Amino acid sequence: MKIANLFPLAIGQDTINLDEAERLLLVNEINKMRARELEVNKSSYAWTGDTKGHEFLFQNDLFKNLAKKISHTVIKYLKTLEINTDLLDIYYQRSWATFTEELQQINFHTHSQSNISFAYYLLKPANSGGIIFKSNQQQNEIAKNIFTESKIEKSLINKANVYNSDKSFFDLAQDSIVIFPSKTPHATTPNKSKSIRISISGDITIMLKDSSGFEHIMPNFNHWTKF
Repeated sequence: MKIANLFPLAIGQDTINLDEAERLLLVNEINKMRARELEVNKSSYAWTGDTKGHEFLFQNDLFKNLAKKISHTVIKYLKTLEINTDLLDIYYQRSWATFTEELQQINFHTHSQSNISFAYYLLKPANSGGIIFKSNQQQNEIAKNIFTESKIEKSLINKANVYNSDKSFFDLAQDSIVIFPSKTPHATTPNKSKSIRISISGDITIMLKDSSGFEHIMPNFNHWTKF
């Protein structure tokens, strides 16, 4: 039988190669940020710089080169969606590091204040976990909750596949970047290695250079009125 896959979620994947000297420089800078914390993070939740006062990482000159490289991949992602980037101003809204120790992870969440989000793996040892994307709309759910794990355990569903799953796992290599719509629920799996995983995450906002004739895309803030 021929199956037509309609309305796919587009997750961009690319590679950003950093010089090892630059990688070490960035890792050391992130370690300095984390060292300023009064308490060492011993919880099961990864250290995330956006909640620790380090949410504008790309304002740091040391990260300018990485920000430039990431911007090129984001443009490629937008063009894959056939979006005319010539009509847009694109901004890094926030950018931060995540520091994941053994058995730590990040729970499912979305970034509702932005348009596009990304995660770049600055340090990614083997078995250090990956990223999971989740769909809130299972297009093939022909009966309520028919595709849950319990249905697989009870043999109603033979096995999980792309047609019946609401989650997809990406175990990416070091220097990989993943780009996705900010509204997409995502999480990370536990770090099962004894080494540190460090990623650089960020949120991106797009706005029209000229909003004349448009209604729903954000108009440029140069025309906003502050009160």
